[in-house]
Amino acid sequence: MNNSLLKDLNSYKGGKKSYKYWILSIVIIFIALMVYIFLPQNDDLQPKYNTQKAQIGDLKVIVSASGNLSPTNSVEIGIEVSGTIKEIFVDYNDEVTVGQVLAKIDTTKLEASVESSRASLAISKANLNESEVNLKNKKLIFDRTKKMFDSSGGKFPSQNEYDDTQFAYEVALASVKASKAKVLQSESDLKNNLQNLDKASVKSSINGIVLNREVEVGQTLAATMSAPKLFTLAKDLSNMDLIVNIDEADVADIKDGLDVFFTVDAYSNKEFKGKIKQVRLNPITTNGVVTYETVVSVKNDDLLLKPGMTANAKIVTKNLENQLLVPNSAFRFKPVVQVDKKAPNLGAPSRFRPSSKNESSKSNDGMMSLYILENGEAKEIKVKIISSNTQQTAVSSKSLKQDDEIITSMKSQNAK
Repeated sequence: MNNSLLKDLNSYKGGKKSYKYWILSIVIIFIALMVYIFLPQNDDLQPKYNTQKAQIGDLKVIVSASGNLSPTNSVEIGIEVSGTIKEIFVDYNDEVTVGQVLAKIDTTKLEASVESSRASLAISKANLNESEVNLKNKKLIFDRTKKMFDSSGGKFPSQNEYDDTQFAYEVALASVKASKAKVLQSESDLKNNLQNLDKASVKSSINGIVLNREVEVGQTLAATMSAPKLFTLAKDLSNMDLIVNIDEADVADIKDGLDVFFTVDAYSNKEFKGKIKQVRLNPITTNGVVTYETVVSVKNDDLLLKPGMTANAKIVTKNLENQLLVPNSAFRFKPVVQVDKKAPNLGAPSRFRPSSKNESSKSNDGMMSLYILENGEAKEIKVKIISSNTQQTAVSSKSLKQDDEIITSMKSQNAK
């Protein structure tokens, strides 16, 4: 029994010794972890940067816009008289000339109106002749009566008889004037009805092509305040206009004569070219967005482009050659400061923190700041902005030259 008790005691002492070793191991591991966190390796003391080289090249500043193609000169052909379409002589895409008859309406009623006007004119002329004969007769009577009245010193004929003949003469004179007016009115009615008869033939006002036809034989047309539209004609499709909408933020850079390059869905692999010929001052507001219509002149000699096609355009507002170019991301880069290893950083194991400076990279003298990599360190320099597009900026600076490494961002800690 004593041997058994001694054996148990030795076993207890051995377990207690192992427990102490286990606790000591945990403490050592914890201390090593803290040393690793708060005492970084020398290789991690320097920040790592992503860089791009400054380049000499051309900078194109482009404004993007979209719009639709349209003929340079299109006209709508209507009709000014009412009636039923009797004949149509042209169809879509037909070429037409000035004065060519495109369609006709039934002229039965119009011809009847012309004949009625002619008859009215004949009657008016006959009435005029009758009035003129009557006037001549009344004038003779009045002249004779007046002569006798004057020679008798007003004694013969009587004053009443003299007044009656004078009144009859004046009535006859007025009747002639009225008859002449009636003749003029009848002539005007006839002329108007003849014009309406002529308008029954719908004619082309330009040399061009039929873009649209909106009428069928047998269709009844009612000419009211606005003439019904029958045809749309385009003068020439070898020259077209591209109408694009320019945002108000970009319109200051848009000038007449600027080059425009555009594509259409029908020929997605082909680029077309045009020139701006007009920037319209009338603003267009859609959902609070203000744009300005800009007209681009386009050559269409091969007739590939069709009216109404949607175009995606790029307007070259500036084309600067042999410029010192830097990436735009360089101006968004903010330097970091190294965390003092003596100061605890319990928030994160990162060795560096972003600079606490909250200043604009643009100084009071109009210069902008960016950073270049020099001897492994970030060096701030000042540059003057010339112009920029969505990717690059043209700058001038005594501190920057071609092939200098420009810092664009920090490398992640896991990057090698």
